[in-house]
Formats: sequence, C-alpha cells, structure tokens
Amino acid sequence: MNAKGLQTFTPLKLLLILAVWIFTGCQSSAVFPDKTISTQLTPQKDWPLVSYVQDDLKAHPDLTGVFPLADGVDALIARLALVSAASASIDMQYYIYRGDDSGRLLMWHLIEAAERGVRVRILFDDMAIKDADEALVMLAQHKNIEVRLYNPSFERSFRNLAFIAGFSRLNHRMHNKSLTVDNAITIVGGRNIGNEYFSNNTDVEFGDFDLMAIGDAVGQVSDQFDLYWNAPISVEINALTEHRVSDEQAAEELKLVEAEKLAYNANPYIERLSQSDLIQQMQNHSLFWYWGPTTLVFDQPDKQNHTSDTDSILANLSAFLAEAQDEVILVSPYFVPTKAGTDSIIETVRRGIDITILTNSLAATDVLAVHAGYRQYRQRLLEAGVKIFEVKANPDVKKSSSWSGSSKSSLHAKTFITDRRSVFVGSFNFDPRSAWLNTEMGLIVDNKQLAQEIVASISANLAESTYRLSVEDEEIVWFDDFNQRKIFTEPDAGLWRKFLVDCIALLPIESQL
Repeated sequence: MNAKGLQTFTPLKLLLILAVWIFTGCQSSAVFPDKTISTQLTPQKDWPLVSYVQDDLKAHPDLTGVFPLADGVDALIARLALVSAASASIDMQYYIYRGDDSGRLLMWHLIEAAERGVRVRILFDDMAIKDADEALVMLAQHKNIEVRLYNPSFERSFRNLAFIAGFSRLNHRMHNKSLTVDNAITIVGGRNIGNEYFSNNTDVEFGDFDLMAIGDAVGQVSDQFDLYWNAPISVEINALTEHRVSDEQAAEELKLVEAEKLAYNANPYIERLSQSDLIQQMQNHSLFWYWGPTTLVFDQPDKQNHTSDTDSILANLSAFLAEAQDEVILVSPYFVPTKAGTDSIIETVRRGIDITILTNSLAATDVLAVHAGYRQYRQRLLEAGVKIFEVKANPDVKKSSSWSGSSKSSLHAKTFITDRRSVFVGSFNFDPRSAWLNTEMGLIVDNKQLAQEIVASISANLAESTYRLSVEDEEIVWFDDFNQRKIFTEPDAGLWRKFLVDCIALLPIESQL
C-alpha cells in the first residue's frame, strides 16, 4: 500500500480494523472453558408428577402419550402448571426468552421452584439473550439454578462487531425448544417464550403448536438436553461475564419481584389464564393422551462439525417424509425449499403423492428475507400440482381465546403430516437455516387419530385463515375462498413491503435463510 492509500485510514478506522482483527482471532479460535458435568435425575415414585403419570404409563408400556397444545393460553398454562408441580428437576432449553409478561410469569414460577429445592437448569441460545447478562448472573446466584448459554460470544460489550468478526462460528445457533419437569413430563414444539407465542400480544399473535408428552419420549428429550448441557459449546454464564451479584443485591431483587407479582394480579391476561379449561383437565386427570411409538429427532450440538447423512435432523426428516405413500402436508412459517428441494418435491408429486404446503403470506410473515427466498420457487411448485396456502395477516375468524386486540396473525408452527398417520412437531422450518446452520429438534409421533385430527383442524380453517394460490395465464393468483375474491397481487401487503422484498430478492443470501 502506498503512502497516499495509508492516509485514507483515520485513527478511528484503524482502531476498528484492529478490533475486527482481534475479535476474529478470538472468535474463530474459541476455547470453551471447562464446567461441571450434570445429568438428568432418575424419576422417583414418590414425586407427584411421576405418580401422576404412573397408571397411564403402565397401561401403555414403551409408548409415548402426547397432548397437543394449539391454543396459546393453554400452552402457557401447561408450562406454569408443570413448573408449579415440580419436586426435583426442571430442564429448560429455548432459542428466544423475552422479559415480557409471559417470560416473567414463567421465570417467577421457576424461581419459586428453586426456592422449594428443585434443581433448575436453564440453557438459552446466546444470540437471542443480548443485554441480559446481569439478570442471568442474578438467576445463577441461586444455589438451585444453573444458567448456560449455547455457542456464546466471548466479547460481551461489542456483540455485533464480534458477530461479524466471528461469523463462521457464531452464525450457528440453537433453535431447540423444550421444557422437561421431573423427567416425567416434557413440552416440545415450535414456541419460544414471549407474549406473541401465548396469545398475549396486541401487535401480533403467532399461530403455534407444541406437544406435551409422557412416556418413552421424555427420556429421549432428557438425553438430548444432557448432551447439549454438557457439550463444550454450552458455557456457564459466570464464565462469560464479570458481572457479579452480592447476596444483598439478590435479596433486594427478590423483594422487587414480589412487588411485581402482586401488581400483576390486576393484569387481564391472568384472568384469561385462570379461565383455561386445561387447568381443570390437568387437576381432574382427564387429559386425553394420544399414544404411539414416538421418536425424538435432533441435531448434534456441534452441528457444523457433522456432515454425515445419518446424524442430523434433516436426514431423519427426509427419511420420515420419504415414507409417505399418498399425502404430505407441510406446515412451515419459513418455507425456502431451495432449487434441489423444489426439484425433489416436484418429483414426489409426479410419483402420485399429494403435497400441500401451508406457510405465511407476505403480509403475515415476520421475516421479509424468507419470503423473498420462498417466492422464487412458488410458481414452479404450483405448476407441478403442489397445493399452496398462505396465511392471512388478518384472518376473518379469530379463536375466542385470541387477544381481541391483535392487529396481525402470523404462522409459527412447524408440523409435517404423512398419510394422515404420522406427525412431526418441533422447531424445524423448511429452509436452509434449519437444514444446515441452526440446531433443531422435534417429535415424530405415529398415531393415526392425532394426525387425522390435526389435518381436520387445518382443513376447517383454511377458507377463513388462508389464501389458496393458483396459476392463471402464467401468473399467480390468490383466492380468498371465504370472501369469494380473486386477488392478482400479494394480498394485504403495502407497496413499501413489496418493494423491500423485491430488493432483498436480488441478494445472494439464500443459504442464510
């Protein structure tokens, strides 16, 4: 570089370049600190939840019973009820955990459980827990609570810069979602923790889906959690930050929490939670469990180091979908099939298998880049005979349990059904990020009644909640069957939103979607 070129670098620019160089070295050659190994606790007969499921398990040996959680209010009630009933252990693993009303409610129940002597292990993805170090350290101060972060940035102050510098490592995130109590009951599905996932958001409500499970699958989920918990890539919060909390500070914070809990009793959402029929069903032991062989499929914690065709959720789900003889229904909020995936879907249709895709419309999606990636394959799929339905941002009929003031709905459930016999429910989106970058998990349940009821529920709401896509004169049209309308452009999406998607579609970013 000549002297003239060097002069273009101001001291600030040089400092930033130096910082990036330092961060790149630190992030790409990360050495994860040692930590204490811990594993799941063996269920004991005198634990209330173990006793609660004992008769059901005896009647269905070596099987899994699942209870669907489609309603947002019920989904939170189930979590709160299980945590409240915990007597020995709680293992919680999430990608996003918001500090809003829903997040605080669940966290308060977790703290109360820890106060009763329950061991609480919390594993969060580091990317979605920014600026929470002090709160997490506060939690980990409790003798019965441990907090670890998956694939963390070791630079805690300049996180965005560190992410750019360490992109090759930090671009891999943990998207897994599970909550397991006393190694007796677990909840696995698509929901993160936040108001929008539990029908408590006036801006947007995510249509989501979880399964509460007992039996054989619980041990599988616990084994998966232990694998992630003890993996080198999961790091204790106290090894990442210099934040420290004194006993006095912790005690003061607990006083503030008690005051917040008292004030929260006046929140109208509490009343909605108390009116959930699920509470009564759980208390009366009248839950209807769908029983069948069930397999937990998941990625390895260090997914980026595993290239085998047999040790990934993608391989498992590919095998699951390949078993279909008549019909495949794919419910995925983020649907980017890629060219190879599109070719495979079209070939499957040519073999006589009916394929239906349910995903978000442009107006309903919360990630414009994903829609930009999806839309380039949409017409090819339709012309090949694939049925595509896109969720309306403002459906004509809302569930009675929904937050009446929600201005927008968005699909977030990830559910695949084959031949109306078997169902996958989990965190996996049909896109490159879920396939290659993020770790994912989910349950495959073989139960004909469950599969048929899920399909019936989807079918019953298609007209009110979705647009049916077709191709006429080589152009895509959207049919609003409920209102008997035909629309010739992306429905309910403004010009600015359409313009942004047009711009994003020009970028070579499909592998990151």
